[in-house]
Amino acid sequence: MSAGSSPRTGALASRWQELRGRWWLIAGTEAAILAVAAIDAIPTWSGPPAWDRDWTASAVAVAGLLLRRRYSVVSWLLCLPGILWGTVLVAPLVAIFSVADRVRQRWVLAVVVIASFGVQVAAIQVGGLTGSGNVAFLQGLVYAAMFAGAPAAFGLLFAARRQLTAQLDQLTEAQLSERVLLTGSILAEERTRLAREMHDVVSHQVSLIALQAGALRVTATAPATREIAATIRTLATRTLDELRVMIGVLRSGQAAELAPQPRLADIPALVADSGLPARLDSDLPPEPHWPDAVQRAAYRSVQEGLTNARKHAPGAPITIELRAQGRTLLVRVSNDPPPASAHGPGGQSRDRLPYGGHGLIGLRERAELLGGHLSAAPTDTGGFDLLVTLGAPA
Repeated sequence: MSAGSSPRTGALASRWQELRGRWWLIAGTEAAILAVAAIDAIPTWSGPPAWDRDWTASAVAVAGLLLRRRYSVVSWLLCLPGILWGTVLVAPLVAIFSVADRVRQRWVLAVVVIASFGVQVAAIQVGGLTGSGNVAFLQGLVYAAMFAGAPAAFGLLFAARRQLTAQLDQLTEAQLSERVLLTGSILAEERTRLAREMHDVVSHQVSLIALQAGALRVTATAPATREIAATIRTLATRTLDELRVMIGVLRSGQAAELAPQPRLADIPALVADSGLPARLDSDLPPEPHWPDAVQRAAYRSVQEGLTNARKHAPGAPITIELRAQGRTLLVRVSNDPPPASAHGPGGQSRDRLPYGGHGLIGLRERAELLGGHLSAAPTDTGGFDLLVTLGAPA
């Protein structure tokens, strides 16, 4: 809803849309009612000099039905002369029904019913429509009561049905809102549980890895071992930082960035700290112009490529290329086949690291959301090539 609108304006717009959807039904119903009322109101037995009076009263009663939806009481008042002097029957019945259906003050409806009953009794007596005697008089009273009470009863039933339908709609909306709130509560509880498990299990174990690597770095005498221990400690510490951000997002239920996210400027440090024989080839400007989402996707692509190379081709040389093509960023991570010393008997890798199979799927989805694509396939020389193209949305 815009700033200049209000709930009343929104309700009127909704009502207008509803009427537009069924205008033909409303127009057809009104036309049918007017046609039947007009045929019924044609005077048949009046003669001069009452002819003009009867025609006028009948025409006014039928014309009054045009006001029944907005001014139902006025429409009923215009029907009273037709009851006394004309031959109208349908028009006052419809007018009484409209008063019962649309007027919420019950005392107004009571006045209309009583007045209609009295006018109908007077019309019967003045017109001499019944015979003489007590029985004829009682028959006239019954007819007048049915004339005034029946349309009022149907109008009340119709109004009650419409009110019940509106209440059912409100109840359905309330149930849907309650279901949405319940779903949100369940999701929040699940996020909290996941955050607790990640904190208690994953964080604890990664912290132990970082501590053990730090102890190894201090106690080791071989330079290569100390360098590997330093790399493990750096990676474990970085993993803890990112895990802490993820835990904060899960607990808050919002996709807020609680810590600085990796960018293109962080890729050289990522490659240097990986401990892999990787070479970075980049022609990007010192101040990249791509949005933060594109830069994060490029960082994650390089990170996933290095992880896959470490898993499936340990010891193989890796080349990372970052290229700019207008508003498009190309990220390529390719590795040669692993050296023979990295495989044990049967050609299997000595260190079988866990493999989830979701890294490339996540990268592909991330690239497609940014208007790019991903391709990953083995090379002819036995290596592997990962190419991610990232678009820069306007």
